[in-house]
Order: sequence, then C-alpha cells, then structure tokens
Amino acid sequence: MLDNPCMGKAQVSEIDRLIELASDEKPRQAVVTEMPLHSNRSLSLQDKEDQKDPKPSMWRVLLQLRVLLPYLARVLPLLERGVLGTNVLSGPAPAQHRLDTTHFDEGLAGLEDAHKDLTVQLKNQSSEIKFLQEQIGWLGKSIENHALRQEEIAHSIASLRKMVLISALIGLVLLASLIAIEMLRLPFLR
Repeated sequence: MLDNPCMGKAQVSEIDRLIELASDEKPRQAVVTEMPLHSNRSLSLQDKEDQKDPKPSMWRVLLQLRVLLPYLARVLPLLERGVLGTNVLSGPAPAQHRLDTTHFDEGLAGLEDAHKDLTVQLKNQSSEIKFLQEQIGWLGKSIENHALRQEEIAHSIASLRKMVLISALIGLVLLASLIAIEMLRLPFLR
C-alpha cells in the first residue's frame, strides 16, 4: 500500500487491530507506530511479532498467506476445467464440454459382472472345499480302521504261527516216538 500523507506520523496498525480483535486475550492498548511520511508501508508482520507474543495466531498466518490469493484465483478455474471438465466460477458448462462417462460406466458394469462371477465361483469353491474336508475326514477314519484291522490280522498271524510251531513240534515228537517204538519192536519180531 502507498503511504497516505494526510495521516499523521503516529497511527494504529490495521493488522494489529485485526489480530487484537481475533485473539482471546484482553484487548491491549493500541500499538502506535511511527512512520515517515514518504516511506512505503509494509504489511509485514516481522516488526509487529517482536511487540506481540512469540506464538503465531491464526490471523497472522492467514495474513501472511494473503499474497497467494491472486495466484489461486487464476489457477482454480484451470484446475476445475482440467479435473472436472467444468468451470464452477463461470457457471454450468455447455453440453459439449461435459465429460463422457460412458466408458467409465461400461467399465463399472464390467467390474460388477466380474464381481458377481467371482462371488458365484467363491460359493462353488467353498462348497467344494467343504465336501473335500468331509472326504478327508472319512478317509482319516477309514485309515484308522484299516490300521486297526492290520493290527488284528498281525496278531492273528502271530498266534497262528505259534499254533503251527507247537503242532509241528508235537508232530515231530510223535513221529520220533513212533520210530523209536518201531525200532524197538523189530528185534522182538525176528
């Protein structure tokens, strides 16, 4: 801003007044700054921060960002046209500038169909998995039953083997005794 020569040498800073109104603290006395008549007025807060408390308030930060407002005003319509295809500041866009969303709608419909197919496949696979789990349970039980039967058969074979050995020994003893009797009987018969 340019300096107003009509104003006196001492005046209350407008920025300080805004900060004072926005703060929660009790109002302080107005800060009077001495400004030369022909110098440029600076809206910088550096000098005023030295006089105020060291922590920045919301108004101080906003006042420092006010320099960016003209640039944002120029960039916002460009961003809107680029992203949305419309210009909110200039009103509704003509029909020829609207985005063609049919491709996205078709893609979305394709995704929904694929999602339905995947859901059906998931249900089918989960039922197949349950069936396989039941079969695995049945196979486990049958393996246990088969192992028990094999143990029974092995026990039966072992007992049969003992019986065969015992009967073979008995048969040999009888055969040996029969031979011995025959041998003893032969000398008497002559």
